[in-house]
Amino acid sequence: MFSTETRLDHTVPISVIEPFHVINKALLDLLRDLAPVDWTRPTIHKDRNVKDLTAHLLHGSIRRVSSLRDSYRSPMPSFSGIEELVAFIQQDNREFMMGMRRVSPQVLIELIEIYDKVLISLFEGMDANADGLGVAWAGETVSRNWFDIAREYTEKWHHQQQLRDATERPPLYAPLLLTPLLETFARGLPFAYRKFEAHDGVFVSISTTDPVTLGWTLKRERGTWSLWSGINPAAQTSIIVPAHIIWRIWTKSLLSDEARQHVQVVGDMNAVAPLIQFVAIMA
Repeated sequence: MFSTETRLDHTVPISVIEPFHVINKALLDLLRDLAPVDWTRPTIHKDRNVKDLTAHLLHGSIRRVSSLRDSYRSPMPSFSGIEELVAFIQQDNREFMMGMRRVSPQVLIELIEIYDKVLISLFEGMDANADGLGVAWAGETVSRNWFDIAREYTEKWHHQQQLRDATERPPLYAPLLLTPLLETFARGLPFAYRKFEAHDGVFVSISTTDPVTLGWTLKRERGTWSLWSGINPAAQTSIIVPAHIIWRIWTKSLLSDEARQHVQVVGDMNAVAPLIQFVAIMA
């Protein structure tokens, strides 16, 4: 069912606090269950094993706690574009992970338990509708706090899922956990389609199946795209992707050529490219 009353913009927040608590506990349970050999297993990231990726999760929490709780911000260079910002972030991540290679897994677990809890408490105390950090992959330089918090949830979810893939543990596919992830990523679709030209009045519907069924519709109006909840039955193009595939596409865990094999399209085949080239992480 499609409704013109459900435009998904900054006035329609996504709540992730409850699922955040769930995945934080799941992460601790996962890490405490790892055998010594598991910590050295490779992940989808060529330069990160399980321990490195775990350190990266810790890095995200203590960096945000330092900023939100302590108002501490180290000097940063100016950036001429998104590419320079991404390069800076990746270098910062590598330096932290390298430093933590001399730290035991047990210490990592203890620090994660402390600072993930502090971070959630800080998020709970924030005004969800106040201006916060911009979600760059959605084209925003300033975002509402709820969107920034939801973006942080997607970081924690997808990296933990990569750890689970690497160690052959069950996925985080419960609807409570997967739905807010995909709903958050989907908010970046108008930005992803910004260069895709179409006449005003054109609709592109996107839906997921297995293990959660969700749907959104992009509407072309006044030369721009907007996002609406639900599937428009009159859409000129309909795209269907399994939910367990689309999160991998949007986090660069699946290359575009391979992703196309999992996409069903009725309508304009060219409308698929922005969807499978969209990256909802800073990488």
